[in-house]
Amino acid sequence: MKIEKPNLKPTIQLAQTDWQTMERDVSLAHEVITRHHDADEGPMSVYLQEATISLEGSINIKQAGWVVELQEQYEIQYGEEKGDEVLKRVLTALLTHGTTIH
Repeated sequence: MKIEKPNLKPTIQLAQTDWQTMERDVSLAHEVITRHHDADEGPMSVYLQEATISLEGSINIKQAGWVVELQEQYEIQYGEEKGDEVLKRVLTALLTHGTTIH
């Protein structure tokens, strides 16, 4: 049996030599996250998804507002495909503090 893997992409690289706009892209992420953070909530913590539970018991899970805004900003700057790649790189950098996960 042959298994097709057309959607697989190479591992996201975080090396600055491969990502010339890293500082600018991560800086924009920090600005967006700060804008979406409510100072009254105490120490800053962010989530990638938001959940809404209705009185009827249904649950709606969607991307967090800051992730949506950031993706829109990167798509404006780089186009849809490159913007998605930059978003993934930035999220990876934020989640791993730039450390490669093996």
